[in-house]
Amino acid sequence: MSEDVIRPRPVIDPSLPEELREEVTWQARAPDRFPRRYDTGSAGRRARLREGGVQLLGVGFTTALALFTAGWYLGMVIVSISLVAYVAALACRGDARPAVRATGALVGAGAVAAAPVWLTDVVPQDPFPGMPWALFGVLVAMVAADALTSGAGRTVEGPRQQFVVLSDDLTEADRALVAEVQRTIDLVSDARADLGADALDTDRALAVLREQEWRIASLLARQRELRRAHARRWQRASSPRVRGALRPQREHLGAVEDAVRARVAQITAYGVLVEQAVAAHREWEQCQEAVDSTADYVDHRVSAGFLGTASADVSELCATAESARRVRDERVERMLTADRLLTAPE
Repeated sequence: MSEDVIRPRPVIDPSLPEELREEVTWQARAPDRFPRRYDTGSAGRRARLREGGVQLLGVGFTTALALFTAGWYLGMVIVSISLVAYVAALACRGDARPAVRATGALVGAGAVAAAPVWLTDVVPQDPFPGMPWALFGVLVAMVAADALTSGAGRTVEGPRQQFVVLSDDLTEADRALVAEVQRTIDLVSDARADLGADALDTDRALAVLREQEWRIASLLARQRELRRAHARRWQRASSPRVRGALRPQREHLGAVEDAVRARVAQITAYGVLVEQAVAAHREWEQCQEAVDSTADYVDHRVSAGFLGTASADVSELCATAESARRVRDERVERMLTADRLLTAPE
């Protein structure tokens, strides 16, 4: 099958807290926005600081130009809008620290509440030329605090593969294996709705299957990385002796692939049994429905029992119709005889 046909759902680590699972699931639906890593290290902080510095440079340059050409009023407008926009975006981000998000909300609310004071000229026309820069300093503090603390409160850190596996992390053949496991999970979920949670112990079954799904997907993602590394070493091998040293790696990869396929086959066989159980349950429901509704058909047949014997009333009506027919035939015959006598030549 083509790559576009088999696209398994993102596989999330079932051991993650529910709140973090929801966030990871939401991010996994938009892979272009999904980070390859939790940027909690110094490299991540430096990247965020550079990004914040670029933003502050743009706001600072625009503010300076506005102050130079139009005075503090336009500068206040620019800085206030920039500050409110930043804290609004900060409130929508899931990787910000709660304290920084709450502080940003207070700062944004204060900027919005103070805007009517200087917009309506309640304060003197030129109260303090450095007021826009003071507000700009607040924006700098917010950006720095966000860049230095963003993502630091995570309960899970490290590569993305530690908590989610996407379809792009797997080869086309491995996607089919994960899709088979997910198909079995869907079958059990549907069976819980059809049979109830107690009939097949579907709650425990789903917990086991999701754990197996995660372990299989993680192995296959790691398998893809190791397979690529092995292929590069094999291509760069300078002699048969080097390739001989690499053969155990290939054997290990093959053993893992066989083990995964065997486990997926076992899970698929369980899915087939679930399907058969659901089909048998539906068959039982339909048979029970047929048995329960047969009484209506029995009553209907009993109510039609009078039709099995001849009716005296209908027989009388038939005799009346037959007599009327004979009378009409006799009259027609007499009429035709009289007509022949009248028209016969003398």
